[in-house]
Amino acid sequence: CLNCIDFVIPKFSLLDPSDDAAVVGGNVLTSQRVTDVILRAFNACAASSGCMNNFTFGNESFGYYETICGGSGAGNGWHGRTVHTHMTNTRITDPEILERRYPVLLRKFKQRKGSGGEGKWRGGEGV
Repeated sequence: CLNCIDFVIPKFSLLDPSDDAAVVGGNVLTSQRVTDVILRAFNACAASSGCMNNFTFGNESFGYYETICGGSGAGNGWHGRTVHTHMTNTRITDPEILERRYPVLLRKFKQRKGSGGEGKWRGGEGV
């Protein structure tokens, strides 16, 4: 059952800053946290990794930007998943494409076993 909810967001707060507030790229952390707070308010699941885990590099001739998965929170009766969560639901660039298009060599990309925590219902693993 899906019920409507109302959000009350105060003016000039973190979620509704003034036009002249010093903000930049706030969605990378704020959106993750807001989603986690809403899910927790409904006792739906534990928090995710809490960040979009941005990875960027480049110079004056190219730029690269990627979000890296960090795992979803577990719920009552199920384990979290090792996936992109909330705002980071993108498909990561294939290593072959990354190495072909940019001056890099990917040495390792793997799950960090055990990073989802311990307990009856574990969170998803980080990478």
